[in-house]
Amino acid sequence: MERALEELGVELIPFGKKEIFGVPVLGKGWSSVVVYGVFNNKKVAVKIQRKDSPRISLGKEASFLRITNEYKIGPTLYYEGKNFLVLEYIDGKPIKEAEAKKGHVLSFFEQCHKLDLLRLDHGQIQGGKHLIIGKKCCIIDFEKAGYRTPKNVSSLISELFLKKTQFAQRMKSQCCIDEGRLIEVIHRYKQNFDLDSILNTLYL
Repeated sequence: MERALEELGVELIPFGKKEIFGVPVLGKGWSSVVVYGVFNNKKVAVKIQRKDSPRISLGKEASFLRITNEYKIGPTLYYEGKNFLVLEYIDGKPIKEAEAKKGHVLSFFEQCHKLDLLRLDHGQIQGGKHLIIGKKCCIIDFEKAGYRTPKNVSSLISELFLKKTQFAQRMKSQCCIDEGRLIEVIHRYKQNFDLDSILNTLYL
């Protein structure tokens, strides 16, 4: 693994506390770890498959990223190795930790809507940690994505406005949400994928 990355020209950079190959990791999931590096003079995140991963490879995620990248969704995939991916490094904060404004919310709705139209369900929109706000709004980690009934927009609505969390209540107030009306619009959206009906309800 280390040799393959070195031959590719990826330099791993210390960042954080947990380590792999002596390099601190950015994040650790159930089937992979992510480390920070530099590739072709660009900041990158290197996603490496764990040895105990039940997945055969990261190829499926790479294929989803190639599709979503065409619609300017997700971190740019720079390179797919045998058991690692070299991705654009997204510098920012999860939406719950950032100062989320209406423009950010609109961007995530537009991206989730495109995913719905592609019938590609991200699978982890609800939870918010994969919605990153920085120089751009980016949905990261398509590890659990799949072609199934898409719930990206409805999951986003639940996370932002319908949960009983302090964050959701703040966003609900900021966007002047009528919860009852919003739930009705969600049901209609699942039938016709009409994003405008959602945005009009949210006053975005």
